[in-house]
Amino acid sequence: MKRRHFLQNSILAPVMLSTPTNDSAERPAKGITIKDGKARNNEQIVVAGTPVDFKLISTDTDGDLAIMISSNNRKGSGPPVHVHQKFDEFFCVLEGEFLFQVGDEQTRLKPGDTMFVPRKVNHGFDCVSSQPGKLLVTIQPASNMEEFFRQIGQVFAKPGPPDLEAIQKIYQSHDSAIVGPPVTTK
Repeated sequence: MKRRHFLQNSILAPVMLSTPTNDSAERPAKGITIKDGKARNNEQIVVAGTPVDFKLISTDTDGDLAIMISSNNRKGSGPPVHVHQKFDEFFCVLEGEFLFQVGDEQTRLKPGDTMFVPRKVNHGFDCVSSQPGKLLVTIQPASNMEEFFRQIGQVFAKPGPPDLEAIQKIYQSHDSAIVGPPVTTK
């Protein structure tokens, strides 16, 4: 073996050996189809009147990826500005118009537009169109986000205003934090 190849292989071997492959036996052996308006395992999660339909959940991908559709987003119903420590998010606007804030920057997105939000970056969004909006959201790694939304939905399902302390505790239990009020136009 030539010295150069030996050195390259020696340098790369620890990286290749330590990279998780997640070729788990727990992954499904076939494709997963979820019809429009339906959710994985037929579970209906609603947060403040906004259905959150998970199409792919943590257990489908050994924790690698979760995908959901958030529909019926109305003006003023967006989350507070928040940050996730251990996962990235990707948003695609399917219907309506949204105002996203990522860091200090605000961007308006229309159907077909996308936004990638890296972990550890403050962000939030709100629907700004007169008609309700719909988002396709990808979370990577999945971080059991279906449980996060179940818990948040339970807080909002209780009568009266939502318990903000309970919501912050839920965020924290999922390596996230609320860091500001909901997004409004600057």
